[in-house]
Amino acid sequence: MNRLRLIKIVALLAVVGLLALLGSRMEFVDVKVPAPLKGEARTNPFYAAIKFTEALGADASWERAFVAEPHQSVILVSSWNWTLSGSRRDRLRRWVENGGRLVVDSSLSGDLEEFETWTGIGETEADDDEVEAKEEADHEKGKEQPSATEAAVQKALDLRPCTSLSEDGSDRHFDVCDVQFPRSLEISRKSEWALRDGNYLHAVRVRVGKGSVTVLNADPFGYRDFLLGDHAQLLVAATQLHAGDEIAFLTEQDHASIVELMWRFGAPAVLLLAVMIALALWRSAARFGPLLAPPEAARRSLAEQIRGTGHFALRFGRGKSLHAAAARALRDAALKRQASYDRLSSEQRIAALVKLSDVPAEELRPALHFTGARSAHELRQAITVLETARRRILLKNKRAKHGN
Repeated sequence: MNRLRLIKIVALLAVVGLLALLGSRMEFVDVKVPAPLKGEARTNPFYAAIKFTEALGADASWERAFVAEPHQSVILVSSWNWTLSGSRRDRLRRWVENGGRLVVDSSLSGDLEEFETWTGIGETEADDDEVEAKEEADHEKGKEQPSATEAAVQKALDLRPCTSLSEDGSDRHFDVCDVQFPRSLEISRKSEWALRDGNYLHAVRVRVGKGSVTVLNADPFGYRDFLLGDHAQLLVAATQLHAGDEIAFLTEQDHASIVELMWRFGAPAVLLLAVMIALALWRSAARFGPLLAPPEAARRSLAEQIRGTGHFALRFGRGKSLHAAAARALRDAALKRQASYDRLSSEQRIAALVKLSDVPAEELRPALHFTGARSAHELRQAITVLETARRRILLKNKRAKHGN
């Protein structure tokens, strides 16, 4: 029994000793973890930078397509391919040479030799000996490396190591995070502004035409990186920002949709096309009712039909067809009373018609031989004489048949 109790006491002491050892080796640190980005800040990489510049009195915007004629006074490009489009590159160069201020970060890609030829700003890589010598120099200056715990926290929070850069010609310093060392900048012409870390150039501005080009060996203005170090002050210094400036943050990291580009650069054409499509759909859609009101169903009287036909004949051909029809009707009536009518001469026919109809020859002759241009009144008189003669002949023929 005493042996079992002794074993329990030894085990308990061992557990307590182990916990004490672990407690002495553990370090508890309070870490503020930033909340996830929301709204526009989640999709716009320059949201913080834009709000900052607007607070300083500038007009800032995030652009994902380079317009033909930029109106901004400052353009900051990030994640940009310099040689993707020759015409776009030439327009940007003309804009700078006419007075624009261009700022480029380390994410610039493409054929940078052409960019170096234009600006005189290139890149260089430090060799291993230079990197080792710089680390020793930093250690001698008291730049302590973070502890294992601090390094783990920085990695968990995606923090970047910051470097203190000194400004040429002044005592100002800028803490810039994630400088792309061992890469640094080199320049082949006179600079207007520069930031250095010892002998290594990490920011420089040169004059190009009436404007300027500023190159940074870091990418400090996107998302939460803008809140680190002295990146806000660096933005003001790099862009030479003043109240009233218009600045565009230009990036190809997130491309605009084809619909957005169509609306931005061709809104009038899109609206016109939409109107044409709407009209085409409207014309081809099912209609509710006929295109025109149905005409009123009504029959014309015989007199109206005759008058309409007469007006038509009088209007076209000056009534010659109407006169010829009246003459043929008179001939047919005469043939019923006198079979040899067609074999008679012209004067004999007139005499026969006078005898059959009792119409004077002075009226029949000019009416039957109606030629030349005459007025509508004269035509009506001639047709009236012929129709009167025809009716009298038919009346006499009817009486003869009935013995009256």
